[in-house]
Amino acid sequence: MATNTDFLKVVVKDVTLFWPRLDQPYRYNSQEKKTEACSPNVQGAGYSLAWDMTTAEAKELHATLKAHYNKARASNPKLPDFKQIFGMKPDKEAGTVRFTAKKRAMSNAGTPNKAPVVIGPDMKELADKAIWSNSKGNVRVLAFPTTDPDGGGGISLLLDAVQVVEAVYGGDGLEDDFGPVQVATKGDPFESVETDAAPKGGKVLEDAEWA
Repeated sequence: MATNTDFLKVVVKDVTLFWPRLDQPYRYNSQEKKTEACSPNVQGAGYSLAWDMTTAEAKELHATLKAHYNKARASNPKLPDFKQIFGMKPDKEAGTVRFTAKKRAMSNAGTPNKAPVVIGPDMKELADKAIWSNSKGNVRVLAFPTTDPDGGGGISLLLDAVQVVEAVYGGDGLEDDFGPVQVATKGDPFESVETDAAPKGGKVLEDAEWA
C-alpha cells in the first residue's frame, strides 16, 4: 500500500483528451465488450481519462516516474524492481504515447470516493462533464508505486483533476460555437482546487521537485 509520501503530483498541460469518463462512474462490460455507465457500488466502477504525448515528452515523464518509484523503493525494500508505468501504451507508428489515469468510485473501506474535479477555463466547475474525445485541456494526476497481480513493480496514475480548455460534445455543435481559450501555461492551474485524492497529511511534491 502506498504511504502518504509516495504520492507525486504530476501536471500535464495542453494535451488532447481521449475516452473521458468524468460525468459519472463507468465500468467495462466484458460480455457486451463495451464501457457503460453504472452506479458507484458496481464492481469495477470508476472514472478515467487518457491523453497522448510525443515520444520525447513521454520519455521525460517516464524517467520522472521511474525515479519516483526508485526513491520510494529505497525506503520500502519490499517493493520489487521497477517494471513499467501502468496505463502507458506507445504508438510507434504515430510517434506518440498514450497514458491512462483512473480513479475508483469506491474506496477499499466501501465508501464513495470523491469524483475527480473537472473545471473549465474559468476555473469553475464544468457544468457538463460528459465531454468527448478530442477535447483539450490540462490534467493533474497523483503517481504512486504499486505492483501488478504478478508481482511486477510500477507506477499507477490516480486521476485527480481535469481542466477542460476546449470541450467537444457529441453532435451538439458546441465545438463550432466556442473557440479555444488561452490559458496560462506557467504554474499549476489547479493550485487553488482542493480534492481528496491525496491522503490527508500526505506530501505532494511540487513541479520543481520532480522536473
